[in-house]
Amino acid sequence: MKKSYSLICATLMVLFTLNANAANINVDITNNAFSTVTNVMVNDVIVFNLIEGTHTVVGLSVPSGATAINSGAMTIGTPYNYTVLVAGNYGYKCGIHQTMVGGFQATGTTGILAPSTNLLTTAYPNPVKDKLTVKYDGLELIEVLNVIGEKIQTIALDATESKVEIDFSNLPSGMYFYRTYKEGAIVETKRIVKTK
Repeated sequence: MKKSYSLICATLMVLFTLNANAANINVDITNNAFSTVTNVMVNDVIVFNLIEGTHTVVGLSVPSGATAINSGAMTIGTPYNYTVLVAGNYGYKCGIHQTMVGGFQATGTTGILAPSTNLLTTAYPNPVKDKLTVKYDGLELIEVLNVIGEKIQTIALDATESKVEIDFSNLPSGMYFYRTYKEGAIVETKRIVKTK
């Protein structure tokens, strides 16, 4: 009985310690933009604060196993809280103003990203005019999405290569995302700006 009680106490202490280290990270929604988010860790709470205007927060991408991001109708003075439960890359947009996008990268409680989230090494230039070069390691597929999440291109990656060029020349100027896959699972989603 004492052994079980000690184990329960130890487990509760670890959980309390992890939650005690959690932080509230404010994201202000104003001037048709989301404020920048940095240094997010698992168990942190992202607090979306509507400062002005009419906006919602809708997830573009979340890591596998994470809760969907969806604020519903927001009102000034009533924040939308989102608890980060999984390490990885998160993307979101305003459901009303499709060009309003934001995102953050969350690390585990040790401050180290889950191993699969760092497979994509480099993408340049960004902003891109004609061709985006993506250097990768261990990825199988890249999808290019527009700001409302519609798939524009799908590129199967060659395991013997480490670089691919994606043609953006025929796409209109604006905001896009590319999403990478390994073993059928999303690894990360990153934002790309297309210029004339």
